[in-house]
Amino acid sequence: MPKALTDVEEKLLEDRVKEEEAEKAAEQLPNLNNTQITKLDELLTQTQLYSQFLLEKMDNITLIGAEQQTETVEEKKGRGRKRKATATYNNKKAKRAVQAMLTRSKEGEKTEDVDLTEEERVEKEQKELVPLLTGGKLKSYQIKGVKWLISLWQNGLNGILADQMGLGKTIQTIGFLAHLKGNGLDGPYLVIAPLSTLSNWVNEFSRFTPSIKAMVYHGDKKQRDEIRRKHMPRAIGPNFPIIVTSYEVAMADARRFLRHYKWKYLVVDEGHRLKNSKCKLLQQLKFLPIENKILLTGTPLQNNLAELWSLLNFILPDIFSSHEEFESWFDLAGKCNGEAMMEELEEKRKAQMVAKLHAILRPFLLRRMKTDVEQMLPRKKEIILYASMTEHQKHLQEHLINKTLENYLLEKGDRVRGMKGKLNNLMVQLRKNCCHPDLLEAAFDGSYFYPPVEQMVEQCGKFSLLDRLLKRLFARKHKVIIFSQWTKILDIMDYYFGEKGFQVCRIDGSVKLEERKRQIAVFNDVDSNYRIFLLSTRAGGLGINLTAADTCILYDSDWNPQMDLQAMDRCHRIGQTKPVHVYRLTTAQSVEGRILKRAFSKLKLEHVVIGKGQFHQDKAKPGCTDVLEEDDLIALLREEESAEDKMIQTMITDEDLERVLDRSDLVVTPDDHKEEKADGIAGALPLKGPGWEVVLPTAGGGMLATLNS
Repeated sequence: MPKALTDVEEKLLEDRVKEEEAEKAAEQLPNLNNTQITKLDELLTQTQLYSQFLLEKMDNITLIGAEQQTETVEEKKGRGRKRKATATYNNKKAKRAVQAMLTRSKEGEKTEDVDLTEEERVEKEQKELVPLLTGGKLKSYQIKGVKWLISLWQNGLNGILADQMGLGKTIQTIGFLAHLKGNGLDGPYLVIAPLSTLSNWVNEFSRFTPSIKAMVYHGDKKQRDEIRRKHMPRAIGPNFPIIVTSYEVAMADARRFLRHYKWKYLVVDEGHRLKNSKCKLLQQLKFLPIENKILLTGTPLQNNLAELWSLLNFILPDIFSSHEEFESWFDLAGKCNGEAMMEELEEKRKAQMVAKLHAILRPFLLRRMKTDVEQMLPRKKEIILYASMTEHQKHLQEHLINKTLENYLLEKGDRVRGMKGKLNNLMVQLRKNCCHPDLLEAAFDGSYFYPPVEQMVEQCGKFSLLDRLLKRLFARKHKVIIFSQWTKILDIMDYYFGEKGFQVCRIDGSVKLEERKRQIAVFNDVDSNYRIFLLSTRAGGLGINLTAADTCILYDSDWNPQMDLQAMDRCHRIGQTKPVHVYRLTTAQSVEGRILKRAFSKLKLEHVVIGKGQFHQDKAKPGCTDVLEEDDLIALLREEESAEDKMIQTMITDEDLERVLDRSDLVVTPDDHKEEKADGIAGALPLKGPGWEVVLPTAGGGMLATLNS
């Protein structure tokens, strides 16, 4: 597109922020009383019974024959009526819909050919289910995912496809929409996704379903007007394209233009964005006439009521309509002293209610893990590599902690520019020092040119470790993706690779959509000389397929562990044919090394713990925040380390680095047993050693891990 798409996104975002600030008003939640909590308990019990009924019925669903579905659609067309989605969710309508579906299913059921192999059976089923999907083969579990989406559609229900990242939620959704298109349902269909994934959606439609037209709806106002005029007539026919657009454009055009179409299906990709109940996107989508909705997310849910309500409101809007009322049922802020003795009983009761909320979600949510369905996906090993601080970094850290950095730089003769404004956040400054001291010093001395590459490497322990690691990876012909939260770190790496003579791809928030598309294609080309892809964690960690790489380096960690999981899965996903190594670089004896340990503990516990106070979303409430105060942060850095931590958090030797790089223990063969695979992840390399630590895989965490158990 001729106009820089990112400029459009920024302008739309700026306008929306101003609008939100103008509309913002103080909200007060009513206090909890016994009548309210009893009312909620009764409501959840009734809704849970309804959910359980649907779940049991949908477990027994067999696919309706393609001919029969076509006949059903044609009958409805003959009556001159459009299929009506179930907008009001109640037992009578659910029973009628499910019973009718089961009756049709039994009539159309066919005896499976027992002589077919599993691969032949899946191929035969794909041809019958989605004949328009001609550009690739679906996996068995993906066929089941398409069937599950069809079963929701047959009942007029909304759903959440929450397969683990990398299992092909996009292709399953494309298969489902192709099934509807193939059975005479022309749409319209709307896909809303992050800006960085728009081209991938259109490319996947073109690749797998070449007969189905999909197009990006984006650009400035004039460009979008032109797209609507040429390609989006009010009369919906077979040639009406599947519309793919970004969050910002969807919010900008929802009330003015998109509401004029009666959308057959809305697909929200990376739908965990909707978990924020005050999300502007969620509010704007309510203005669109939508029959059915699918939410795609690979990020596990957290156990808090705000996110639960957002999802329940998305799926069951008629039951969970008021967020304020929903929050009020769980608000204990107004509890009087006389009720304090009942706190333990009330906590147990609340936990039971959250369990009921989880149960309500089950029929509407499908979650599969890689270890369960993709047995032949190459293994992945995550290894933390520790780097020792240079003496220069240690000096800077001490000055930061003692708040004497300004005097130190003045004594060095550096020009202090904007110092006070830049050093307010101690946590941020300490992390910058870990990533590279240039992030601190360049901002203060006004430098416009980088020092020589050798000096840049010597100044930073972590960058020196990266230099050693990359030399060995490139000698082994590996392709590497590198993530950082700091675009200035990406700038330093750009300079480093340029001086070394390497060609580099890069995506951060400033890169235009067409340029992102070009760089991804170039990097994934097997004949390409590009061996490095630099990405910002937030801009490049969502929905991008980089399976040409078999190595992921997290130069710095995001304190939201799910963002790093998203980043890893850019290369560890369907289409990957090689074992994958993930190297998480961490500075020893620093804020990174200490807090990373806490982050991993939190990630392991988040799927089983509903901590006291998590029912409140008030960030200012004492004792309910994960943000470290400055005194706590300094104490954390000063506290004594265990002997094991001291051993691990040292600089790895060249000999041990060679051992860490070995991937022979990750090679999968068809004869591997599941138990052997789990035990073999660590291989000959010990789990811990001087300068490294192997991260053991977990069950995925989050509430979603239990929903389909």
